[in-house]
Amino acid sequence: MKKTLIFYKPEYADLANKLRDNYRAHDHGEADIISEEEHDDIEYAEKLQYGEAVFIEDGGTVTVHDIASGYTNRLPISAVFYTDPKPGSHEGITSRDTLNILADAISDVGAWWCWHVGDDMLQLEFTDVQLYDETKAEKETHTTDVLAVRFYGHVFAVFLDDLNDENWHERFRDDDSILYSVDTYDMAFDDGSEAESLLKDYRNRIPVKDFNGLETISAAKHMLCARCGEVGFIAGGDRIEIAGKKGKYTEEEIEPLSRKWWEYWKNYWRLRGMRDALPEDYACEVTIPVSKDDPEGKW
Repeated sequence: MKKTLIFYKPEYADLANKLRDNYRAHDHGEADIISEEEHDDIEYAEKLQYGEAVFIEDGGTVTVHDIASGYTNRLPISAVFYTDPKPGSHEGITSRDTLNILADAISDVGAWWCWHVGDDMLQLEFTDVQLYDETKAEKETHTTDVLAVRFYGHVFAVFLDDLNDENWHERFRDDDSILYSVDTYDMAFDDGSEAESLLKDYRNRIPVKDFNGLETISAAKHMLCARCGEVGFIAGGDRIEIAGKKGKYTEEEIEPLSRKWWEYWKNYWRLRGMRDALPEDYACEVTIPVSKDDPEGKW
């Protein structure tokens, strides 16, 4: 198995630890970390007989060097995290409370950004999610930029619309500049009644993967549905996984990261307009408190 040395800047120490732990948990091989203040060169990794050197460039990017071949590749950090289940684990996120928190975190101000479907995996990606991003440096925004909801097993999907365009979903898949804002709090996991209602609300249906109407909805183990203005979707499968640039999220992480985001939002508005204001954050800006003096507010 490959030995990997992960180089990090001091502000990305937490991210380096998470990447190392992710490698070890998935039997990647030996993985260690070292601050670039101590060493910042490939030769040091080669001297200690590592087969791979990974440099964390920022909160979302790494450069990977294969020492034997000399091959170098710059990648999003999500590409080097293992997001499949750990060996011996087959459980995804199942808690109703956790899924409700997640739906609210996505749909408050977020947007549907991308989709991908394979034989036994379907992925929907969303932007501006109200979960605190711990991978970012202190002086960056801490809203989660992109979050993926993945379904595995017997997956299905139908896209819905009121458009006069049969191919909108293909352009959407291929053009990352297109976003469909999710209608506020109009997203639900594992809610058959809501999915049936959504199915009736749109004029057109595009069965993207193994969708047979109400029969599929009633038989689904897990699903997600949402209205996004003139388009919508119903998708599902046997197991749900949530992933971002930090890697896979566990069920236990969702609620604390939601709570931490709201604490971040309160602090954002307390400091807004002051000398030590936090960096401008779209998700915070459009989530306006009733009173700036009392960001906790009464909504």
